[in-house]
Amino acid sequence: MSDPDHGAAPEKGNLSPEDIAEFKRRASELGTRIDSVQAEKQAEIEEQQDRANRSRGMAYGLRMSTELVAAILVGGFMGYMLDTWLGTMPWLSLVFIMLGFSAGVLNILRTFQRMQADIEAQKGFTIGKSVPDEDDDR
Repeated sequence: MSDPDHGAAPEKGNLSPEDIAEFKRRASELGTRIDSVQAEKQAEIEEQQDRANRSRGMAYGLRMSTELVAAILVGGFMGYMLDTWLGTMPWLSLVFIMLGFSAGVLNILRTFQRMQADIEAQKGFTIGKSVPDEDDDR
């Protein structure tokens, strides 16, 4: 504020034009620093969210592949056991492997729809984009 060494002290509550200009400059600097800190914080938050989304995507991918493999193995095992019990080798094994594959694909589709709904709720858009097909032009 004002320097008491430069003459008489100003009256209480009155600021010199230099003090007002200095105050405005410091307030402007403070506003600039606050804006830069907020921008850095926002960038850090977005980076953390991006990292979390990538981790979630990896988890979904591993889950989908595990569900598909598990469904095929369970179907194959059931078919093999029925084949050995009924003596129809390899027909029931093949049928149950196909049923397991179908069940695995259905599980993957359900998981993908759930993942897409989560992303749409979080980001406001869906995964992928619509691409016109050759038949759409006709």
